[in-house]
Amino acid sequence: MANIMDYLEWRDDVTMRTDPFNEVDNLVLSEISYTNLDGIVPSLESGKKISIQEASRLYFERHDPSELDTDKNGATANAPLFLKKASETRRFGRTKLFAYVNEIDQETEVQFSAVSFILPDHSIYIAFRGTDHTLVGWQEDFNMSYMDATPGQKQAAAYISQIGRFTLRKIHVGGHSKGGNFAVYGAAFADPKVQKKIIDVWSNDGPGFNKAIASLEKFKAILPKVHSIVPEHSIIGMIMENAYQHKIVKSNATGLLQHDPTSWQVEGNHFREAEKLSDQSLLFDETMRRWLDGIDSETRKEFIAILFQSLAYGGKTTTDEVELSKPKTLSNMMSVIRSYPADKQRLFGWVLAKLAKSWGTTMIDNFKRKWTGQNS
Repeated sequence: MANIMDYLEWRDDVTMRTDPFNEVDNLVLSEISYTNLDGIVPSLESGKKISIQEASRLYFERHDPSELDTDKNGATANAPLFLKKASETRRFGRTKLFAYVNEIDQETEVQFSAVSFILPDHSIYIAFRGTDHTLVGWQEDFNMSYMDATPGQKQAAAYISQIGRFTLRKIHVGGHSKGGNFAVYGAAFADPKVQKKIIDVWSNDGPGFNKAIASLEKFKAILPKVHSIVPEHSIIGMIMENAYQHKIVKSNATGLLQHDPTSWQVEGNHFREAEKLSDQSLLFDETMRRWLDGIDSETRKEFIAILFQSLAYGGKTTTDEVELSKPKTLSNMMSVIRSYPADKQRLFGWVLAKLAKSWGTTMIDNFKRKWTGQNS
């Protein structure tokens, strides 16, 4: 089945005047935001813009196509190819890019990147990049489980406010993975005057929010504008509280690999819908809720800090460097954990045991439900 690259081929000459901005366009732009545009797209402070054709040309002047690891799954590997293809179409050919931000700060545990597009229909699409291959990016995802708001989420709200303050254009906001979470949070907590210009918010398999945020009236007020799109086997999109309805879509991948947006199936100008989430996705959701409900915020914070310090053993900074399948990696992680005081070691072990218990309880409950259904 077709994906978003095929969509760009098919819709090459279909302008937004002929067929307005749609859910697939949203994912294309979210995918492009994974491209490293440092030194190519003007910064937020400059106030300048660059055409999508020029951005693509400059990128491939600096990066040979052979450098792209297109055999890898994930949004980052193929993002530049989507930038190039979109720049060659009439649909996106008049698009301009501006206000690029790309920050990674290990001390504050922030991985934040955003870029804005002025589309041919004169609206703006604000795209937040999802989690990249940095350990600090993944740690920020975990931090969402105990923080009222992460620094990255706050930056998202400030970014939207700054973009929207000096324009009369209609605004779309979106992102994939953590970028979807930033899009929803940013739209909910942006300047109220800017919020009025936001016409829709797109969370593409983005994680949810902790209960403290999900219960706030400001958060609830943005929900009617939120479009949540998840694959059948959604894992990332099922984490924490998701108070909005999901559109469930078919994917060409299996299991966790369905998180890759390039695997989502496209028909015409929309995604091919699935009937329901997979059983595995629902079981994961139930397990995670049980697990997190039984752990207070301070314990979550301690556990995450220990986990990521052990993953970073030897100066590792990216997930590509962490090879969990190798016995040496696990041995090194255990060495780090054993270096902590006894009470911290017990806390870490207790949280892992809690996860195992939550999984076991979920499996038993699922078996009972199936048994009851078969014998009712």
